[in-house]
Amino acid sequence: MRAVDERAAEQVIPFRWGRALINRRLNLVHDLNFLIVDRADGADASGLAVEAERIQRDAGLSHRRVNVDDQAAADRLSPAFTALGYTPERFVVMVHRRPPDRQVDTSRIREVDWALLRPARELELRQQVWATAPGLVGQILAKHELTASRTRTRYFGALLDGRVVSSCELRTDGHAAQVETVETLEAFRRRGLSRAVVSAALEAARGYAFVFLVADANDWPQQFYRRLGFDEVGIESRFLRLLDSSGSRDFPRVHA
Repeated sequence: MRAVDERAAEQVIPFRWGRALINRRLNLVHDLNFLIVDRADGADASGLAVEAERIQRDAGLSHRRVNVDDQAAADRLSPAFTALGYTPERFVVMVHRRPPDRQVDTSRIREVDWALLRPARELELRQQVWATAPGLVGQILAKHELTASRTRTRYFGALLDGRVVSSCELRTDGHAAQVETVETLEAFRRRGLSRAVVSAALEAARGYAFVFLVADANDWPQQFYRRLGFDEVGIESRFLRLLDSSGSRDFPRVHA
């Protein structure tokens, strides 16, 4: 995950407890602009907030975000971050280890290119209540394109009348594969399409030793992924503070 993140950075800035990833061109996208705490020993929320302010203010960002990958440290720092106005965000890292609860027919799922998928991705983004900040949707789409240009990315989609209505990504790097951005347009949900596109991606990832995804720890999709054979192995912890009312949040990771 961090290798993929770092490839998309315009600048990597070291600081006392880790490194900060900065992309000024896509300054509204939180997933391209954040601090990573690599060395949590001796770190405190106040000191990390000072570093976030120094680095992210100088980069012209309207948010402050700190990722703490050591879960014990994240738990320790969470109350103080909250007191400083940061919102804790937790995501479960889930690894595919076992067969799904049932098999599905994936013969109608196609591997598609970004040009065919992009309209559905843009439609889904524009329907989100937080997508009102000028330029935000365009930057998120550009972020997808940037990531795919630096890390091998394949797209699997369910098509209706030639347009994508459900899709997911498969990123691969070395011996690892990540399923990402599972989405089904609202009018086509509850038809098993998300299960089918993820199952197709898993078939394509069969040769990889480590296949995983990341899901919001406070939302229902993790239960869906468990039915597909994924098990939780860790937590990704983030602390986020928005400086204005732009609502500049990154896209949800799943719409099934």
